[in-house]
Parts: sequence; C-alpha cells; structure tokens
Amino acid sequence: MTEELSRIVAESAIRDLLCEYTHLIDQGRLREVAALFAHSDYGQCGPDGVATTVISSDADAVFAACTGFIRMYGTPPTPKTKHLLTNTRVSVDGNVAAALSYITVIQGTEDFALQPILSGRYFDRFTCVDGSWQFSSRLLCMDSMGELSAHANRSL
Repeated sequence: MTEELSRIVAESAIRDLLCEYTHLIDQGRLREVAALFAHSDYGQCGPDGVATTVISSDADAVFAACTGFIRMYGTPPTPKTKHLLTNTRVSVDGNVAAALSYITVIQGTEDFALQPILSGRYFDRFTCVDGSWQFSSRLLCMDSMGELSAHANRSL
C-alpha cells in the first residue's frame, strides 16, 4: 500500500471512530462510550485546547462522569440529542494522528423544543494499536452554551 493510500485509509478509520462516539452517546449507550476512552484521556479544555479537567485511562470514571451529567429519557433511556460533527480535520503521522472537529449538540424532548444546546470543538488524538485506531485523548472546548436544563443533571 502506498503512503498516500495508507493515510487515506487511516483518515477514514478515524472518521468512523469519531462517528461511532456520536452515535453511541445519542443512543444512550454510555458504557460503550466510556469503553472508547478506557486507555485514553477524556476531559475538557479552554479555548486554546489546553486541558482543564481530565480523566486518564479510567472507563468507570468516564461512565460516572457521563451518567452524572447527562439526563436520560424513556425506555431505553436516551438523552434525546443529536451530536453533529462538522469541519473535521485529520492529520496522520504514522501510527499517531490528531483531529480537530466542530461539535454542535441539538436536543428536543416532549417538553423541550428542538434547539441547539451546545457548540464547541473536539481536540482528539489517536494511536493505531494492532491495526486499529483508538482514542488516546479527547478534549472538549465548549465555545457556546444554550439552554442545558433538559440535558444536564447538574450545572457546569
């Protein structure tokens, strides 16, 4: 495989991993979300991309953070959100990669009209282990917050 083709294959696998996160979280499959970060950092950062809070290599702590924050609805329980990932830029260098994406979260419930509730950026890093791309770090920078009362169990 040529170097260019290897890069394209890696970028595609990384984009699939990014989408897997959005699908899992919107489906309320928080255990599986947490498993994506079992061997990585997961946290928040300031506007400059520098971490402010981080959970390191602890899927149980990521699960606790998600369940402690995200309000769920119905059976099976879901957050009634759609995480829209856009403007993703991926940079691959051998077995490591980085991505910067915009994130917009919209939510609508029976009592909460469909609307954007959050926008920001994901600063992601990845490693390729045994041919499979994995998160090594995910930091969320929240640039704008809307009405989070239907989404959050606690204030930020």
